[in-house]
Amino acid sequence: MKDIGIKNIIIGIFAVAAIIAFLIFSGAIKLSEDTSVARGSVEIWGTVPSSVMLPQIDSLRNQDLRISYEEKDESTYESELINAFAAGSGPDLFLMPHENILRHKDKIFEVPYANFPKAQYESTYINQSKLFLTDTGILAVPMVVDPIIMYYNKSLINSSFILDVPQYWDEMIDFAPQITDASGSGDVAISAVAMGTFDNIENAKEIITALILQNDNPMVGINPINDTYQSVLALDEGLTNKTVQAIDFYTSFADFSSNTYSWNEALIDSKNKFIAGELAIYFGKASEVEEIRKKNPNLDFGIELFPQIRDTTIKRTHGSMIGIAMSKQTQNPIGAATVSALIAGPEVAGKIADAMLMAPAHKSLLRVKPDDTFGTLVYNSAIISDGWIDPERNQTESLLRTLVRNVNASALTTNEAVRRTHTALNDVLENSINQTLNN
Repeated sequence: MKDIGIKNIIIGIFAVAAIIAFLIFSGAIKLSEDTSVARGSVEIWGTVPSSVMLPQIDSLRNQDLRISYEEKDESTYESELINAFAAGSGPDLFLMPHENILRHKDKIFEVPYANFPKAQYESTYINQSKLFLTDTGILAVPMVVDPIIMYYNKSLINSSFILDVPQYWDEMIDFAPQITDASGSGDVAISAVAMGTFDNIENAKEIITALILQNDNPMVGINPINDTYQSVLALDEGLTNKTVQAIDFYTSFADFSSNTYSWNEALIDSKNKFIAGELAIYFGKASEVEEIRKKNPNLDFGIELFPQIRDTTIKRTHGSMIGIAMSKQTQNPIGAATVSALIAGPEVAGKIADAMLMAPAHKSLLRVKPDDTFGTLVYNSAIISDGWIDPERNQTESLLRTLVRNVNASALTTNEAVRRTHTALNDVLENSINQTLNN
């Protein structure tokens, strides 16, 4: 009976914490008052640079609330997190990309919809934030999103007497041969667009998944029989065809016999090709803009939305979203909930987004467009950003790499390669997030 009483007290404390977080999210508690409800220590881990996080954390501290942030190496972050939680010494809060959040569901305090209504959450954050939701509650609160946008070389395009860059994918079919300078043996001096291969294309995985998502295939869905996650890449004939269409279009740009031939595996990586002034269109993350400017200050480039499928009502691009989650092990749930709400709130998240050259995930900020062209485009891209339930991003990157290679080498038909990837993705799901959900 004593154990049950203690458990009920703990549940009650977490419920109070969730309610306080909701009040902050909804604006019922203002920033100037927020930290007065929280006391003690709150430890945060993440891969966001300390130079970005610490100034914002400093603004939230007071004499009763001590907040620390530890920047982690992306390559070892998850293993450190797992080991720390296993030892009972994990952080109170941790930042996590949307691709990884479900793998750590067993470590997260899920905020019930009774304490933070789903409708309120969805009206507060961008559409992609749905990836942090379960049937019963909220796993994380989105902070920022880094959307894929289109960078284009103005000089190359003008030199081909082209006035407008493609807004729709079908326009790329006419655009590519007007720009690409390729020899009879397939050597490419000037490329119209970096698509078709995998290893030498920056953001290849994001581009491919965006194409599949645009073609109305969510890639992963729920199995209605057992409520586990399953691949839908080739679940039925209709979904298979949608995936095949996306892959055929993507790989056509590396097919020497195709009119759109623009790229091959012998070329340097796409970002450096663009920076060198030898690539007309590069699909990159918004946060890459400063690197491109610094590496070639003389490059005359512009930015546009990621191209769309013509005559579709829903626009999409891929977004890399970062959220903040609260640990089940926290000894200070009220403090952790308060700090997480503040960091994901409009005042702090907006400053973090600006510092990282990304967009905030909070709709109230996205409603007020920046004065500059870049900021406006990134905000608009964030509004249409999307993602998928990626069970293990390194493994799924390998699956898509193999898919593209099999198609390019004619080792398999596109249909066969897609079906093989579908089966392999189900294996990854079964050995990763489905195991976490069943534990």
